[in-house]
Amino acid sequence: MKYAILSMDLEDWYHIDYFNRTQCDSSISLLDGVKIYKDILAQHHIKSTFFVLGELVKSNKLILRELSEEGHEIASHGWEHVRPLQLTLNDFHEDLLRTKLELEDTLGIKVQGYRAPCFSLNRERLDAISAASYLYDSSRILFSNHPLYGKIDIHDFVQLSQNIYRKDTFFEFQVSTLSLGGRNIPVSGGGYIRIFPWFLMQNLIKWYIKHNELYVLYIHPFELSSQSNPPMPISTRWVTRKRFETGRSTVYSKLSALIMLLRNEGYSFTTFAELRNSLLKKKI
Repeated sequence: MKYAILSMDLEDWYHIDYFNRTQCDSSISLLDGVKIYKDILAQHHIKSTFFVLGELVKSNKLILRELSEEGHEIASHGWEHVRPLQLTLNDFHEDLLRTKLELEDTLGIKVQGYRAPCFSLNRERLDAISAASYLYDSSRILFSNHPLYGKIDIHDFVQLSQNIYRKDTFFEFQVSTLSLGGRNIPVSGGGYIRIFPWFLMQNLIKWYIKHNELYVLYIHPFELSSQSNPPMPISTRWVTRKRFETGRSTVYSKLSALIMLLRNEGYSFTTFAELRNSLLKKKI
C-alpha cells in the first residue's frame, strides 16, 4: 500500500528564521493560507496533519476546531518557532509540554505528533519528544546542505519501509527526499515546490513515488496566502526577499497538480496519526 501525507506547518510569515522577528510587523498576517489550504483539501476529500505553533492556538482556535471536527489531525510545532537545537534540553522539554497542553486544553483533543521548526533536531531531543508522551515525530530529513536542519541518529530504530522507523511504539516519519547522483534532493514541498519550475519538480516527484511507499508533503500558510508580500525588515537580505516572494502565486495550482499525480499513481491519503495507528494494528 502506498500512502501520501499532506501536512502544513501552521506558522505565520514572521516566524521564518531568515527574518529578524523583532523588526517584523506581526500585526500583518498571512494565515489566510490556512483557509485556502483547507478548501483545497475539502475539494479533494483529503485529511491532513497540521503542526501548529502553541502561541497561535488561542487566536486561531475557531479554525483549528473546524479542522479537528472535519477529521484533520492537529499536532505540535513547538511554542514560538525557536529551533530546538538552540534550546537547552530542559527548555525544549518545557516547550514540548507547554505546546501539547495548550493544544489539548484549548481544542479538547489528544496530540500525538511533533515536528521541529526547520527540522532542527538531534537524537537527544528526539528522545525528549518521546519522553514528553508524544507518539511520533516527523522532523528527519536527509538533506545536509541546509544550514538549519539537524541530524537525527536512529540506528536503534526498526525500519518498516523507506521512510518509516519505529522504536517500541514511537515512530519517526522521515520527510521525502530523492537520492539522485549520490545526493539527496528535497521533493517534499515547502520552498522547493514553490520556487522550482513545476515541470522539474513534477519529474523528480514522479521518479520518487515510483520507488517509494510513503510521500510526505509539508507546506506553510504564507505559501498559499492571497495577501500581498508583507513589508520585510530593512535588514533582510536580497536573497531572503527573493526566496520568500518567488512562486507564491503558483502554489495553489502546483498543489492541485501534485494531488492528482499522487492519486493517479495509486497513493492513498492519510494523516500521520492514522498511519501510525494502522501500522500498530498490523503488529509489525
